[in-house]
Amino acid sequence: MGVLDALRPKWKHSDADVRHSAIAEIDDPAVLVEMVIGDGEWFVRHKAFAALRAMKPDEAHYRRLMRESDDEEIRRKTVKAMTDEAELERAAKEDRYRYVRDAAEHRLNEIRSGIWDNLEK
Repeated sequence: MGVLDALRPKWKHSDADVRHSAIAEIDDPAVLVEMVIGDGEWFVRHKAFAALRAMKPDEAHYRRLMRESDDEEIRRKTVKAMTDEAELERAAKEDRYRYVRDAAEHRLNEIRSGIWDNLEK
């Protein structure tokens, strides 16, 4: 543990296991988005994304992930959680990952068909 670790929040700690554990204490979706985008460890990014999704955040957080995350799997999971049709259309046409483009197209079809509408009530 470095000297700076004592001064910074746990989610910025140099030890990935500490950052991973800190996720349970975070109640700010913006902090979780920062972790998903910037953490160097995949297991921290994915746990932070799961915590973010459980919060049911504002769609703006998902849009930011789509713009800034380089993690293909995070991007795919993000489109599955989105409802913003314009952003999903953009992802279906322009995303750099085919897997994400396909997931965005599938999500658009779900939204437009109303397939989940009766289950959510």
